[in-house]
Amino acid sequence: MSNLIRVGVLDEQEVVHFGVRACFSEQPDMHVTGAYFRRSSALQAVERGSVDLLLMDPMFNYQGNLDFIRDLHSHYSTLRILVFLADPCATVVGLLKGAGVHGVIGKRQPLSDCVQAVRALAAGQFYYCPEMGSAAPSILSPITAGTHDAEALLLSLPTLSLREREVLRLCIGGLTVTCIAERFGRSSKTVSTQKQAAYRKLGLKSDMDLFRRLARYEV
Repeated sequence: MSNLIRVGVLDEQEVVHFGVRACFSEQPDMHVTGAYFRRSSALQAVERGSVDLLLMDPMFNYQGNLDFIRDLHSHYSTLRILVFLADPCATVVGLLKGAGVHGVIGKRQPLSDCVQAVRALAAGQFYYCPEMGSAAPSILSPITAGTHDAEALLLSLPTLSLREREVLRLCIGGLTVTCIAERFGRSSKTVSTQKQAAYRKLGLKSDMDLFRRLARYEV
């Protein structure tokens, strides 16, 4: 990475694009080379080699962005990935780190912390927001020890069918509907239906709801 850190911003809110540009324009070692609303636009910038670090919100279309992060991590080894989180917790941070994220910053932190995080990642380090406290160094895999207990509690609901438990367990492990379908030789439509049925029984509407529920159960 050169002395000038070239940053791309992927977020669905224009105000985030504006705020990050305004902040980084005051830093002599940083430059926002592009702000994107779509993953495809960010990917094109990465492919052109015009981005050293991607700052992104992984929570809109959550599962799709996990897959996107995995692909970036696999194909662009020098790219550094920093994510914004509104409510950081060990479960979600662990999943993101397992997908290939190098740093996590809370949306309530001052922009000066974001500058610090960008510089840390550019120097080859990792950054975790202060909200993670002492939990951050222990996050070594997508699922933390406490999450296994939370998972068992969540899957213990007697109304869940065996197939629904299988699908939900693998979703918690970070697998996509397509991957689960391939593993069991089922259609993606069937797996998706089982996943949504499990969500309805648990009172969940999205993947983000699932991980928030797990975070509340962690011990």
